[in-house]
Amino acid sequence: MKYTFKKLTTEDLVLAKDLFLFFQLDDGIAEPSQSEDAYLTNLLSKNSFHVLVALHENKVVGGLTAYELSMYKEEKREMFLYEIGVDSNHRKLGIAGKLIDQLKAICTRKGISEMYVAAKALDGPAV
Repeated sequence: MKYTFKKLTTEDLVLAKDLFLFFQLDDGIAEPSQSEDAYLTNLLSKNSFHVLVALHENKVVGGLTAYELSMYKEEKREMFLYEIGVDSNHRKLGIAGKLIDQLKAICTRKGISEMYVAAKALDGPAV
C-alpha cells in the first residue's frame, strides 16, 4: 500500500478534523466532540503545535499531535508527543515510526533535542 505523510496547516482543517475524530473513536469515546472551526484553525496556525497525518488514497489512516514546550530552568524547548494513532487496518506497517521520524526532523530543524510522550503502564505500544 502507498502512504503519504503531511504536516497539516490551516489549509488542512478537514484533514485535522478527520484525525481528531479518529483519535476519539480509536479511544472508544462513544460521543466524540469537535471544537469550532475557528478554534481549530487558530490552533493549526501556531508554530508550537504540530499535526502530522498519514494518508492512504487521500484518507487519514493515522497521525500524531505534538506541542513544543518552553522550559523554565534553561532557555530551551522540548517536544511533547501528545497523541499518536494508526487505524487498525494499517498497523504493523511502520506508519507510526515514520510519523515519529517526521516529528524528529521538525525537532532537528527547530533545535529541539528532547522529545517525550506520556504513557500509561497498560499502553504497551506507547511504553
